[in-house]
Amino acid sequence: MKLIDLSRPLHSGMVVWPGDTATDFGLVATKAGGYSCNVGRLTASMHAGTHVDAPFHFDDRGAKIDAVAPERYVGPARVIDARGHAQLTPALLAGFDWQAVPRVLFRTDAWADPATFPAQWPAFAPELPAWLGAHGIGLVGIDFPSVDAPTSKELPTHHALHAADVLILENLDLSAVAPGVYELIALPLKIRDADGSPVRAVLRVID
Repeated sequence: MKLIDLSRPLHSGMVVWPGDTATDFGLVATKAGGYSCNVGRLTASMHAGTHVDAPFHFDDRGAKIDAVAPERYVGPARVIDARGHAQLTPALLAGFDWQAVPRVLFRTDAWADPATFPAQWPAFAPELPAWLGAHGIGLVGIDFPSVDAPTSKELPTHHALHAADVLILENLDLSAVAPGVYELIALPLKIRDADGSPVRAVLRVID
């Protein structure tokens, strides 16, 4: 079995969304300090690194992450090469069988330097969320921080994807992934009442 890791590592000092909780990991007990084992403690936003948004993240009436069916984050996914495109449009997805592969991941390489928060990234065309839903696509993944623009306060793309019943997977690292069909495994933690969750996202190469 060959797996491709799509996850951005969580670590102290990592770049997060401006104003969000800083990520901090450290050992609170160590073997060297006389304890029987090493024990770590992690402080982080639910949206640090590679993560999924629960509908509750942007809609008070939306499902929280522990209520979202985990099987929606596992299964066939198609990676689309969208490098060089300022906008993600239905034209990039034309001609593929989305009934058999109901998840799409856009590789844009828009976040090349993980030490610097990007100033901009590709936009979703306004018609794309409804197009995804109409073609049976239930999850969209991106390799940049948000499906909406950096300065957006109303989050129209988040809401449009939710209206189309499309789940959101953000901050992937697709830099080593060729276009094609894979099996996605991106399970969130079962955190009660949470607005999202970091994930260890991988693609299984289908022989």
